[in-house]
Amino acid sequence: MVIDFTNKVVLVTGGAGGIGRACVKALLESNAKVAIIDVSDKLLEEAAKDLNDLGKLKCYKSDITNLEEFEQVIETVRKDLGEIEILIQTAGLLRGKKALEITSTDWDQMLNINTKGMFFVMQQVVNQSMKNNGGAIVNFSSMAGIRGMRPSMASAHYSASKGAIVAMSMQAATEWAEYGIRCNIVAPGGVLTKAMSEIEISDNSMEIIPLRKLSKPEDIANSVLFLVSDKAAMITGQTLIIDGGSSVVGY
Repeated sequence: MVIDFTNKVVLVTGGAGGIGRACVKALLESNAKVAIIDVSDKLLEEAAKDLNDLGKLKCYKSDITNLEEFEQVIETVRKDLGEIEILIQTAGLLRGKKALEITSTDWDQMLNINTKGMFFVMQQVVNQSMKNNGGAIVNFSSMAGIRGMRPSMASAHYSASKGAIVAMSMQAATEWAEYGIRCNIVAPGGVLTKAMSEIEISDNSMEIIPLRKLSKPEDIANSVLFLVSDKAAMITGQTLIIDGGSSVVGY
């Protein structure tokens, strides 16, 4: 199956690192014009250096919790590349913390980035581009938004933010279908990213994964490309779990 995104404009939030960068690389290799929005100057510089030769790439620094700034950045993306037809939201905060130790500040920061920021980015892109032109959205949730997980792998506030993404995206799919917009969710299990490498993982963690390994960022990117392509034209409001089978095992 060949997926070709020639002349498609794609915006990837959090696209400078980890899963986001893998998505950007795959999109560029499929001929898309890609805009990366990330909060890290360092990661943006690295991404530009690594990926510029693959195709049309623009990098923008912005914080998705700064809604006024983000509105202007979206306008700039449209001027630079054209109307946004695909939005992939990988930006987010991952912090494992025991429930009895979570503070009000911890909670607000997590929900502001992972849920509130994601919603208003999506709203802004729909209002500025997709409402008139249609489009496809993929929002990143997590296995932690679907089932309970050990504190080293997740936390109550992280899980709450990721569960909210699933509900929010299903509602977006319902409301925005009239504009020709599809909205789906990806819920990865463990992925071999830098953020994951900084979390303490027990030696027996692989035993609960039938495929006995964590996903690579490229595994996630390949699934995302399918969901935002015309090959998935009748798929919307769905959550795709990518976890090596761990969610189907009962103990």
